[in-house]
Amino acid sequence: MVFIQEDTAHLSGQDAEALKKIDSLSDLTIASCCISLPAGTRMVRLQEGAHGGSNVFFNHNGRDTRYGLVDGKNGTMYTAPSPRTAMKEVFQKRKGMKESDLERYFIADIVMLAGIQILQTSQLVMKTGITVNDLTTGSRLVTQLLARRAFDAGLNGIEFMSNVAQQTCYALWHCDPAGKEMAITQYQVRLSDFIYEGTEAADILTFELGIPVEE
Repeated sequence: MVFIQEDTAHLSGQDAEALKKIDSLSDLTIASCCISLPAGTRMVRLQEGAHGGSNVFFNHNGRDTRYGLVDGKNGTMYTAPSPRTAMKEVFQKRKGMKESDLERYFIADIVMLAGIQILQTSQLVMKTGITVNDLTTGSRLVTQLLARRAFDAGLNGIEFMSNVAQQTCYALWHCDPAGKEMAITQYQVRLSDFIYEGTEAADILTFELGIPVEE
């Protein structure tokens, strides 16, 4: 067991119980809930700044993120299955935006260079006593413990349901911030110039995602 050694006195009873349930999972059980994504799998990532044309970034400071590793040795990168989901995730707290804001953001396809194994939370809920409520808690201790358990079981990430888009998203882990030999960037585009399925990003945000963009 690898129970997080932090003060849990402030946790709700549900969160404390969730920690115990996750801590009691065997590596075999975790592995039975994983899926394989082959090399060539495409995902989408939206970020502020061009960063030299790369949208691949495994953030080693994951303490404030849902499935971030906090061991100081490995970083976490969040990706989405589609541009709409990526925009909703990144801008979920925005009440509105200006067109000039879109010029600061860049969206790109992320392509896996190697096959990866990821924990599928839908299977985990189906096969174990872990519940959806356990995984949507506001406590980072709970979800970060699950990330740590999955990583220690040899997996490369987690597939989870977005709380704001109701679409599956991914948290991937790698020791190298640039994702060497794991992922590369293709087709990076400034969000103000981005068109998806015939619709400009500003219109997707305004009319499909409820985040109005003004001139």
